Amino acid sequence: MVHMTSRMIGFVLIAALAAGSGGCVTRTEGGNAPSAGPSAPAVATSLVIEQFLRAVNASDLDTMSRLFGTRQGPIVELYDRRQVDDRMYTIASILRHQDYTIVGTEIVPGRRDEATQVNVRMTVRGHEVQVPYTLVWSEDEKWLIEQIGLDAITNRR
Repeated sequence: MVHMTSRMIGFVLIAALAAGSGGCVTRTEGGNAPSAGPSAPAVATSLVIEQFLRAVNASDLDTMSRLFGTRQGPIVELYDRRQVDDRMYTIASILRHQDYTIVGTEIVPGRRDEATQVNVRMTVRGHEVQVPYTLVWSEDEKWLIEQIGLDAITNRR
């Protein structure tokens, strides 16, 4: 298991920015990265999740809708804007959090060349839960969040 210190996070952020990616990872712990997508899926998928979760807490539905989608592309390009806003607002109201840690990655059986699961330990309304995020490598060659295990949070209510 690897725990990233602030210094290591800064290095990862600088390396990611140099490679053309935005955002930063607050904390990451171990995991087995699958062979899907670009050469460093664990870093790339962590950056997508970090950007998405930052957008969640800021109620930035536009950013959320650009990072959520399918192999065909971001949801904002596939569905009516009002429907997208409704979905992103609902997701944001469930995922609003105090803290999170990316704890690892897993393969997605049958989809190893196109998807990966990232497990995120989140503190939501004072409760710690582990939420699985499935990310897919889109036709536009970007990682997008395709599915979030919201039931890990909603079943606690």
